[in-house]
Amino acid sequence: MSRHAAPFRPLAHSSTDLFGRERELATARDLVSSSRLVTLTGPGGVGKTSLAVAMAGPLERTFGNGVWFVELGAQRSSDTIVETVATNLGLSAVPTMDAEEQLCRHVAGRSMLLILDNCEHVLPGCRRLVAALLTASSELRVLTTSREPLGVRGERVIVVRPLPVPPKGRDVTVGELRDYPAVAMLEARAKAVNDQFEITEGEMSSVAELVARLDGMPLAIELAAARLRSLPVRELLDRINDRFALLNRGDPTATPHHHSLDALVRWSYDLCSPEEQLLWGRLAVFSGSPDLVGIQTVCGFPPLEGTALLDALDGLVSKSILLPELARGEMRYRLLETLREFALERAHGSEDHVHARNAHAEHYRVWAAETARSFFGPGQADSLQRVQSDFTNLELAFNGLLRDPGRSRDALEVASSLRFYWITGHLRDGRRWLERALETDTAASLERGNALRVAASVAALHGELPRAQGFLKEAGEIARSIEDSGLAAHVATWTGEVALASGDLEAAREALEAAYLGHMGLPDTEGQLTTLFLLGIVKSALGDHQGASDACWEAVGLSESLGEKWARSYALWVLALDAWTRQSLDAAVELATESLELKRDFRDDLGTALAINLMAGIALDDHDPKKAAQLLGVVAALWTLLDTGTRAFGPVLAPRYEGIAPDAQDRLGEGAFQRFFETGRRLDPGRHIDLALGCADTAEKDQAGAGSASDLLTPREREVAALLAEGLSNRAIAAKLVLSPRTVEVHVEHILSKLGFRSRTEAGLWAAQALQGKV
Repeated sequence: MSRHAAPFRPLAHSSTDLFGRERELATARDLVSSSRLVTLTGPGGVGKTSLAVAMAGPLERTFGNGVWFVELGAQRSSDTIVETVATNLGLSAVPTMDAEEQLCRHVAGRSMLLILDNCEHVLPGCRRLVAALLTASSELRVLTTSREPLGVRGERVIVVRPLPVPPKGRDVTVGELRDYPAVAMLEARAKAVNDQFEITEGEMSSVAELVARLDGMPLAIELAAARLRSLPVRELLDRINDRFALLNRGDPTATPHHHSLDALVRWSYDLCSPEEQLLWGRLAVFSGSPDLVGIQTVCGFPPLEGTALLDALDGLVSKSILLPELARGEMRYRLLETLREFALERAHGSEDHVHARNAHAEHYRVWAAETARSFFGPGQADSLQRVQSDFTNLELAFNGLLRDPGRSRDALEVASSLRFYWITGHLRDGRRWLERALETDTAASLERGNALRVAASVAALHGELPRAQGFLKEAGEIARSIEDSGLAAHVATWTGEVALASGDLEAAREALEAAYLGHMGLPDTEGQLTTLFLLGIVKSALGDHQGASDACWEAVGLSESLGEKWARSYALWVLALDAWTRQSLDAAVELATESLELKRDFRDDLGTALAINLMAGIALDDHDPKKAAQLLGVVAALWTLLDTGTRAFGPVLAPRYEGIAPDAQDRLGEGAFQRFFETGRRLDPGRHIDLALGCADTAEKDQAGAGSASDLLTPREREVAALLAEGLSNRAIAAKLVLSPRTVEVHVEHILSKLGFRSRTEAGLWAAQALQGKV
């Protein structure tokens, strides 16, 4: 045997070129030191090879006989693997010995790391060889990259996932946007081909959308960045729908299946069995990450049924076509958008695809209807979370139903079934869905009547009372024409709410009492609970405090018997509101606290805003204007998010709520009020309820220690921090201080590092109080 090859040298990007892979890199290095076989798996183009190369260099000193890298992407048969590895290790053929035996003898007693890259298409040969080599040498370590694990005993698997991308709709600065690895990679690669490329504030949303549409996949980002040599970001984004034609110019030195996005995905497709290819095509009717029940219901028809479906699903997971994700204890399966579009192109118009698409629409129609029917019971938080998780699939199904002339009534049903999701914090989406459904199907029906009364509730909560009245008038006419007492009772409930918001308390009381009788006769727990707490508001406003108490405690008792929390939290809020009206502050605090504690389990931004606004008033009357100002800031942020405000709740509630701010400002002074207000307004959503329930002193503790913390900053950094507190962007700070944007970015990075903050928002909150009079 002779040895001609040199030990491993980095073949691709160095570790400094990795973006957001610190955790995987550390995990892989730890596993290689403790396990003899480690496999990096993940979709094609996710960066497995780059990660292997990045970790191999620093490990070279660990192994006395070096690190050896063998690229297998060009192999076409498992039968050639042994010879390829032997050649790459510098071994000459020995006529009297087969290559596998020669390799086993070579590695015996040697301390070395062998990296086998791109094993997925020659798995049988890799399995045999790796098992034999590990048996031959106790000092050998093997690292493989593959879209599918080898399945050799003792193998440890690390799943390499796409790079994190900015969440949709999140308001961030340019600096915060660059903190997302996918964005950082796009910018670095774009600058390599276009030194004038820079992410500006005007391009932020386009950049965020682009990396999200590319699934955060490094190869796709590499290919897209190459196009930024000649195309602006917005133009590239507009053309990304034809990604397989557009992203076709890769690194000419790369393996053939990495030359273009189309070649990469076709390579993955060809590695799948016919059953896996069929399931891949059916899964393309989903969006986002469906759960197992959804996949079984939509995709489980011949020839993929029962075990056959589960086997194909397992195959797609093992080949990294599907990425399993555990969320809130539930397993979901993500098909990257690039892989979905590839499958859609292949399956478009086929009978199998049409069947799956129809099954998808029906599954989510049934699921949405059942979610609405069972909402008033245990598991409300899970129901709302599942709607959030499945929202893109629900929207896909809804759009499909709208396009089908025979199923527009089903679209009305879906839009109205999501009513609790709309009114807990998604009013704009609800309005859009309901308007489209009502415009598409205008025939009188129970489904249209229900959609109208839900549209009325959304309009009323937006403060659009005449519009709500119009919806309710038509819904009432439909209820009478089809003689549906349930619909009539719900129309009466929301007629009472609109009258309450208009200030007509007697009309509101009359409508709500009639609605209560109607709901009791069915019985309809949804209607009973909603009507009772609305009736409590009306009676409190009329001065009938005992009547308000009776209505709300009846709602609380019914709610507790059902195990539900949403309506109970509203009933308790009304009781707290009534206690505040009577200036029973201790009772008001206790009831409002209980209401907010119930809301911890599920996101109800509308109810949270109403309750925290009440607690601001209680704090003010309890001689704590600082807390009141902070809570008013939280409420302002929530109303902005909801696209509504206290005026939508009419003359009963709005004047009392709106009178809190000027009173607090008079007590604190305009400057102090604004600082405390901004502290609340900038607070992370997860801390809104914490602040209201007694964590307001955290800000004061932070302020108490502010002197020592601010002393860590240079005078210029304190200036930058003060402008962060005003909500200015890096570019605006640069203009104000006559600095370059990059210099400001460096100052911000130093501030975050010195003070241990994770975001500009946290630094701004700290600076709003900590630097008073210091800058």
